[in-house]
Amino acid sequence: MKKQWFKGLALLPLFVAGGCFASDISSYVVGGKPVKPSEDYSWMASVRNTTQDTSHFCGGSVVNENWVLTAAHCVVQPQASGKYGVVPPNQLAVMVGSLTTEVTELAHLYPVTHVVVYPKYSPDPEVKVTIESDGSTSIEVLSLALDNDIALLRIKGRFPSDAISPVTLATSDTASEIQNLLDEQWDDTIRPENVLVSGWGSTNKDGTDIAETLMAAKLSFLPTTECFNRLELGNDTHYILDSPANQTKVCALPPDLVFDQDGNSQGYGPDACKGDSGGPLLAKGADGRWVQIGVVSGGPLGSPLCGAYLRPGFYARVGTYYDWIAQTVGTIPDTPVSTPDFIGDADSDGSSKDDEVNKDCNPNVEGISPNNCALESSGGGGTVHILGLACLLGLVYFRRRYQ
Repeated sequence: MKKQWFKGLALLPLFVAGGCFASDISSYVVGGKPVKPSEDYSWMASVRNTTQDTSHFCGGSVVNENWVLTAAHCVVQPQASGKYGVVPPNQLAVMVGSLTTEVTELAHLYPVTHVVVYPKYSPDPEVKVTIESDGSTSIEVLSLALDNDIALLRIKGRFPSDAISPVTLATSDTASEIQNLLDEQWDDTIRPENVLVSGWGSTNKDGTDIAETLMAAKLSFLPTTECFNRLELGNDTHYILDSPANQTKVCALPPDLVFDQDGNSQGYGPDACKGDSGGPLLAKGADGRWVQIGVVSGGPLGSPLCGAYLRPGFYARVGTYYDWIAQTVGTIPDTPVSTPDFIGDADSDGSSKDDEVNKDCNPNVEGISPNNCALESSGGGGTVHILGLACLLGLVYFRRRYQ
């Protein structure tokens, strides 16, 4: 049976509510405050597009003198052919050491030499539909939306140790300890401000505009059980979290609403938004130091696009991938691009040689409507693999990357 890849139901990148369209990842901190020069955010990185005026499109965090951690969806993007490909290093740069989005010193810019995507990254839910002889169907989710959403970028040269301090990543054990502590703090009536997100993403709840300076906001960590209930409860099939015990994602909500200078509620709260994808989510460890526990990934579509009081955003859980990160940054990759498994062997342009794609199902990188992704079957009984089915069933989410 033909495998059809539906490109771009994006969680964190914001998209148009009411439609089922592919979206690119983008985020900006909504309801945040500008970071002061006296505050140490030297580990904060801006991922840049060298083909578009070296513009910011994703966040990241410095993990050692050579490497930056970001979201996989920032560098794995739909191609004009309808396939996914990995953005090559020559189209990427990293800027560190500056709080503004404007390039003021060339010394802040670092070319990228290697792009390494986590092998099991899954951009879209892959659904297996079994059509029985009696016409009934059963649905099995083979991979989740924006799952294992992490990637690493190696730069040319080194970040200066006297100016740039790497972020502290949560190990597997540390992540569990912090998560247990944060779970105990959750109170929906008086939400704690116990995690921190930062980035240059959109400051508006509709995902428009981009911050001119680095912003940060305190959020409320949402226990995975609660997050599962809010995102998946009532759904026969789960596309974002497979269970209340999921270990690939963590979630957060606004701790409060944003008010204007006259004390009027703006109808949304602090949140990551378009352009913040790939940036860090931090929490305090047992020693009181901030530790990165998440990578900005995506969120369910709706209005407002960012800052919804009841719709959590989700983040890749760093502790789950700590061993892979530590192993990767301790080496120099053999090839400039390491693709995720779903792409298969890649051509020089990053497109896949192996995946068969229904071009009618994904006519362009902007999006896809539910009426041009017809299910295919083998007759009286058989199976169908189709990512577009999620769209037909009403799943809408966005990635928090600017595009």
